[in-house]
Formats: sequence, structure tokens, C-alpha cells
Amino acid sequence: MTYDSPSADANALPVTRPWALLIAYLVSTGVFYGFVTHFPFGPVHTIAPSALDRVIPIVPATVPLYLSYLLIMPVLVWFGRTRNWLVPAFFAGASAAGACLLCHLIHPTTIVRPAADATWIAWLQHIDAPLAASPSGHVALPVAIAVTLGGMRKRAALLFAPWAAVMAITVLTTGQHHIVDVIGGGAVGLGTAFATLTLARLKVNLRTTGALLLEWTCILVTMRVAVALDAWPLYVLAGLIVASRQHALFILYHDATHYHLTRLRGLNDFLIDAAIGAPGLVPVEFYRPLHLAHHRNVGTPHDPERQFLYYGQPWRFRPLGALALARQLLGDLLVLNMVRNMAAYQRSGAKRVRLSAPFYGAATVWLVIVAVLAWACTASTLAKIAALWFGPLLTLSVMIQKIRSMAEHSGGPHATPGWADWTYSWRVGWIGRVLLWPYHINLHQQHHRSPAIPWHALPLELAEGEHQLLAKDLGKVLWVGRGG
Repeated sequence: MTYDSPSADANALPVTRPWALLIAYLVSTGVFYGFVTHFPFGPVHTIAPSALDRVIPIVPATVPLYLSYLLIMPVLVWFGRTRNWLVPAFFAGASAAGACLLCHLIHPTTIVRPAADATWIAWLQHIDAPLAASPSGHVALPVAIAVTLGGMRKRAALLFAPWAAVMAITVLTTGQHHIVDVIGGGAVGLGTAFATLTLARLKVNLRTTGALLLEWTCILVTMRVAVALDAWPLYVLAGLIVASRQHALFILYHDATHYHLTRLRGLNDFLIDAAIGAPGLVPVEFYRPLHLAHHRNVGTPHDPERQFLYYGQPWRFRPLGALALARQLLGDLLVLNMVRNMAAYQRSGAKRVRLSAPFYGAATVWLVIVAVLAWACTASTLAKIAALWFGPLLTLSVMIQKIRSMAEHSGGPHATPGWADWTYSWRVGWIGRVLLWPYHINLHQQHHRSPAIPWHALPLELAEGEHQLLAKDLGKVLWVGRGG
């Protein structure tokens, strides 16, 4: 089975670097957990023990079982590293953990813990704060994994189902959570498991879905911290972070343009429009015809990038002088070039874009989200959230995307010394991946060669020894004053 087959299921393929994925999960959730348990943003709601909580005994001997939570994801990766169920199970567990952490960030909670009469309980209370109480991530994570594996009829569920039960019991017998926290964690676990199973049955690419959720989590955390601390340097930093993550969302949007999110086209467009098309003000129905025309006509006068994207701008697919490059980038940063793009498109006589039901469905989702925000936030907070989203979206995000676009194509063979193609491929480090080339968009030559391949499989298209430009040489492609 290959990726360009309509029956291909990316979720059933093994993860190529499972341990790297595990480390990324452990580091990110560990930092996030430490953050919400030490720096609550907003009033902390105290959850008092119920009458039933008061009669549950504290059993110090269950502390090691409680701490076995730390092994759940490593064990999952160990047993699933070569299995076709790892992606859905990992997605469900990570989504459950992330959902709980976002709840703790937005609505901080704490519990009234029993007196620590035993050494083990006192030690546990010393290392594990009573904050981030409800919903319980200790319950949500194993429940999500167990139910997902059970729904897929995988034998591994026989390990994680009792583990989930042990977690639900030991969070109570160690006094770290109350019954309401367990119920909340169970609900989150069940919800994420059922969502995962539904997406998997619809063959929605969970790698891409997980990446979309990760980028939105980063944006939400950034906005929450900036608004809570309310200091202008933090707003500036938040704008930079949001712009970079908007850029990453648009890379995933680009992938979905080729129906790599799911082969069910209506669902594909609804999901990606909900994820970024609607809030990013670029419906996929508008972008797809232009992008597919770009693939067909790359480098020719009919290439939409030549017709519209750079209309009336200095860039001509070759390095610019310092002044011209400054004009180009400032035009992108100050919205001037965006206005030129749209004016050129309107003058071209292009057919009016007809928005589809998936876009209207996505727009409705966002109208509901905005309505909830308007109900829950003050006008001042709502204005700050809007500024943190639309400010970067219309300025810095545009400039980042334009720089990346300028780095993707040349003015023809040998426009760059030693490069005989219209489309570039770059060898980049982690900084480049975070800021300019997320989700393997640096392999743009490979994407043009095999557009039926989703982003996460592009490294497999890179032939051994195949020529790539170095990220440090980006300046030579953009600026004639360097090496030119």
C-alpha cells in the first residue's frame, strides 16, 4: 500500500522515530505540567472532599502504583513501536493529557489533601503539588489509551485497561485527587478515545491532526500567558510566537490542499478550514485552484506565484539588492503586498470563488467559539485576543510565509550556482524547522516531484546523496550582496 493510493491509511503505518516522538511528548508535557502546577493563571478553585472521599482510606503502599503513571507512554511506545496501532493509541493518550493540561491552564483547581501521616505520602505531597487537580490526567491518559486499543480490538488493551483502573484507585488512595477529579479525567479519556476512533475509521490522518492540535495548544498557551501577565514586552514576544505557529498551521493547510488530511474531500476541507482556513481568512476553496495551477505551471508565465503572489513587488525569483529586499519584506510586513496580490487577482478576471458547505460549517464553529469567548471574557480581554491573532496573521506571518516562498523556487536552472532546477530542497536544523520550514516543507523539490505524498513521508522521497541547499546559505538566495 502506498500513500498515493486512495485506500492508503497513514494511521496504520509504524512511526519511523518512535523514541524521538516519546521524548518530545515527555519534555513538552513535563514542562507544561510543571508550569500549571506552579504558576496558576487566574483564581484557583478549591475542590473540597466529598463525604465519600472522606471514607476512602489513604494507603501509602499504593504510592509506587500511582507513580507508575510515568511509565504508561514509554510502555506504549515500547510495545507499539512496530505495530499498526501506535499512532491512534499515542494520539488518544497525548490528546487526553493535553486536554487536561489546557483545562488546568484556563481553569486552575486545587484539592484539600489529607494530613501526611506516612513518610511515602509526605514525600509524594512534597514533589507533587495539589494544583492541576481536575480533571485528573492520571486517569484520562490510560483510559484514552485503553478504550482506543479496545475499540480497535487490540490485545494491548488487556494491559492498559487494568492499568487505567489502578490509576483511578491509586489517585484516591494516595490522596492526590478526589472522586470528582476521577470522573472528570474518565470523561476526558473517553471523549478523546471516541474522537480518535471516529477519526481513525474515517481515515483522517492523525499525524496531521495531532500537529494541528499541537500548534493550537502552543497558540492558546501563549495567548493565555500574555493576557494574564498583561505586559507589553510579553505581547511582543507572544506576537512573534503566534506568527510562527500560524505559519506552521498554513504548512499543514497546504498539505490538506492535496487531500492528505483525509480522502473524504468534504471532511478534509471542513477540518482544515476549521483548523486555519476560516480563522486564517483563506478558505481552502480559494487557495486550492491557485496552488494546483502552481504545480502544473511552476516557473512559467502562468504560474500563479508569478501572476499574483509577487505582482508589483521587487522579487523576481533571483537575489535582490539590499534596498529592494528591504522594500519587499517591508511591503509584506505592512500589508501593502497583500493588497497588491488581491488587486492583481481581481483584475485577472478570475471566477468568483464559491464557498462550499464545509467552509460554512467551519465558519459556524468559529462563530460559536467567538460567542463563547464574548460571553466568558471582558471586552478588553476579547480585544487583546483578537489583536494577538489578527495582528501577527496580517503582518509578521505574511512576511515569514513570503520568505519561505522565496526560498522554494528560483528564476530557473542555475539561477543559484550549482542548482539546476526550479524548485529547491534545503537541509535545515531545528531552528530552521521551528521558524521557517516546519513539517518538512524544506523538502519542496520532493513535494513537487511527488505531491501525492503527505508531509510526514517526504523524507522517504529524499534520495541518498541528493543535493540540498544549506539553511545557512538562505541569504545568498535572497540577497545579491552575499556571495553574489
